[in-house]
Amino acid sequence: MSRTKVLSIVGPGRSGTTILAGALGEADGVVDVGELRWLWRRGLLEQRSCGCGLPPDQCPVWSAVLVKAGGGAPQSVTAIAAAQDALAPRRRRLRVIRTAATGRTGWAALDEVRGITARLIPAIAEVTGARVLVDSSKRAQDAAVMAGLDQVDHYVLHIVRDPGAVAFSWQRRNKTVPIPGAGRTMATRRLVPSMARWTENCLSAEALRRFVPPDRWLFLRYEDFAAAPEATVGRVLTFLHEDAAPPFIDDRTVVLGVHHTVEGNPNRFRVGPVRISLDDEWRRRMPRRRQLVVRALAWPFLLYYRYPLLTGAARTGGA
Repeated sequence: MSRTKVLSIVGPGRSGTTILAGALGEADGVVDVGELRWLWRRGLLEQRSCGCGLPPDQCPVWSAVLVKAGGGAPQSVTAIAAAQDALAPRRRRLRVIRTAATGRTGWAALDEVRGITARLIPAIAEVTGARVLVDSSKRAQDAAVMAGLDQVDHYVLHIVRDPGAVAFSWQRRNKTVPIPGAGRTMATRRLVPSMARWTENCLSAEALRRFVPPDRWLFLRYEDFAAAPEATVGRVLTFLHEDAAPPFIDDRTVVLGVHHTVEGNPNRFRVGPVRISLDDEWRRRMPRRRQLVVRALAWPFLLYYRYPLLTGAARTGGA
């Protein structure tokens, strides 16, 4: 069986993963599938839109993929979503992550999820003609599912962003998610829950890192990507051993087409020229007291990922 490259993007939400995955998806031989973990529940059960504007079972790409993968029957979708739910609790995350190195589980729910994923990946590759699939699910446990597949050459891109920027972004209520017949505003999150999620994501990513070969792991900070987007996308493509040129019309502007992405930030619906630049509005608008709370809660990872303990420009380099 031919092997497909899968790049799992791991990192906190609101860290630039959508635009990065979209830019990668414009490169020759690469397809951006969005947050693949949500195909079953949000895509098929809740009928949320693919990046093309249609629910997955009406999308010409995903409907063909589901036929080849054999997972589109209602009873199958419900069972897969239930199996994913069984893996989700915090107390089970490390158990899932530990299977990344071997793929052996003896756990019915994980075997169910890994089994359908093993059929889904080659089906996507066949329908799209892609050599590389970019999955921006962001959770370490979802990357661990991919890592255990025999027919996948698996890579991990770990991206982080200053936690002050992440917490500020989660407090915004300014993005609308289009769904059939209506629209909904993206969820917001209070400061402490935002920081808890950010820290959990970092801890899970570092746990996963222990089970991934060093040459299959790439660390990136959002701030460095925003400072040099074209060079960064080129670096990721090199990491994947792909010769494709970064799909930019200048060093900051990428032209996005329609991507058949599952779930994610509403930015996945953007098409046409998109200029990538640093979003640091939080430094001006986030109250100083809140910024200090963020620094106090996150200081071990701030040091580890080479962010300043006090707000200011991040140092270059990283973990």
